[in-house]
Amino acid sequence: MSDRNNSDNQNTNTIYIPPSSGSPYGHYHAEQRGNVRPTSPPQHNAQPVRPLQRQTPQGSQQRPQQGSQQRPPQGSQQRPQQGSQQRPPQGYQQRPQQGYQQRPQQGYQQRPPQQYRNDQYYNGGYGGEQYYGDPYQGQPYPNQPPPYPYPHEPQRRSSGGGKKKAQPKKSRRKPRRKSLIGRLLTTLLIIFLLLFGVYSCTAMSLIKKMEHVDTSGRNRRSDALSRSYVTNVLLIGTDGRTSDERGRSDTMMLASLNSKTDKVSLISFMRDCYVEIPDYGWDKLNASYSYGGPELLMDTIEHNFGIAIDDYVSVNFVSFANIVDAVGGIDVEISDAEAQEINTILQAEVNEIMGDGVLDDLLKNGGDLHLNGKQALSYARIRYIGNADFERTERQRRVMELVMNKLKSVDPTLLPKLSSSVLPGVSTNMSTGELYALSLRAPFLLGYDRQQLQIPAEGTYYGDNTSSGDALIVDFNSNYNVIYETAFTE
Repeated sequence: MSDRNNSDNQNTNTIYIPPSSGSPYGHYHAEQRGNVRPTSPPQHNAQPVRPLQRQTPQGSQQRPQQGSQQRPPQGSQQRPQQGSQQRPPQGYQQRPQQGYQQRPQQGYQQRPPQQYRNDQYYNGGYGGEQYYGDPYQGQPYPNQPPPYPYPHEPQRRSSGGGKKKAQPKKSRRKPRRKSLIGRLLTTLLIIFLLLFGVYSCTAMSLIKKMEHVDTSGRNRRSDALSRSYVTNVLLIGTDGRTSDERGRSDTMMLASLNSKTDKVSLISFMRDCYVEIPDYGWDKLNASYSYGGPELLMDTIEHNFGIAIDDYVSVNFVSFANIVDAVGGIDVEISDAEAQEINTILQAEVNEIMGDGVLDDLLKNGGDLHLNGKQALSYARIRYIGNADFERTERQRRVMELVMNKLKSVDPTLLPKLSSSVLPGVSTNMSTGELYALSLRAPFLLGYDRQQLQIPAEGTYYGDNTSSGDALIVDFNSNYNVIYETAFTE
């Protein structure tokens, strides 16, 4: 093999075989050196020479083109260089690569081989005839694997059986409707937040007007009845004339709020119940307030009746009358005897407490009357008409229910009056957060069904003379069951 290959041979896979005595192409190369064109090629039975296979680096093999020959450049003749061996003739078939055959170039049409002045041909072969090109005529070489199939570009699958579904035309009005709805919702949300902010600020300002009392250090009963869905608040009405005067507990009413049944139970405790007061012994129930205030009153009820009470709200005479006036008064059906007793209480103490004249706001007779704050307070304090203290607690519950009905449609313009004349006379042990949470529930609580209960219940007590005077001897276990069935049922 010659080492004098030029640059053209370096970029091809063509192997040049120099002439030799044993080569069937020896006469051809000799004639070429003498520049003599043979008249007829010698006839002999030499077998076609199979091109040598040259190993190439892995990964850089080139597939030969099937059934095609390299065409020489047009208009050029190949001349041998002086003093050097002639490079292989153009059109010499490139040897195939191992393992596969060249595939034809797409879209390229082969041209027929051009005749050159110095005809280059191969002698011998099949029957001694001249031929050009691959001696195997496109047939696979011996011991070579079959050619790779021609790769085809994968076809894209079309959805819907090859037919595109018609896209619905987008309506231009829908985004406008959505934008209008979004703006409306945003506006409503802003209005709600503003109203909520105004309500929160107003509620906090009103809550701060109340008197907050710490009730730590109470004497609690560990097994007292309590449920997470029931909130008990003890409402205390005192006969104190001012906020500094403790007075006596004239009204003791438990407001039990049941969130499962959506009911408010107003439970009145009669003042003459004979009970055991912690650290003070046996006495009437209202005496516990005078001994230790609201805290001792809650402990006494919890200890004797077995009902857990955590919070209280205390109202004096003046605040109670102002609450009724703030809601616009109440409409009550009263008898002539009750009307006369109202006038007696007004002249004896209420007009004086409120700073009015002795003869102010007197009633002429009974009937369906509209009562103001002073008259409603006197009505709730009637004791010596009818069944004494039993009817008295009933009147108190009636007044409380009528006030709650009025609160459903209270005029917001009355809030300044509540802030200035009502709340300063109200004291409680509830924290600011608890009162604010309760105020958020107030619109729903006012819509709860209401039921009334008197303790001791009928058939669970009897009257007797005690060291504290005439009192009611109570069956505490029976009343415990009555309270449970009324306020704690699910």
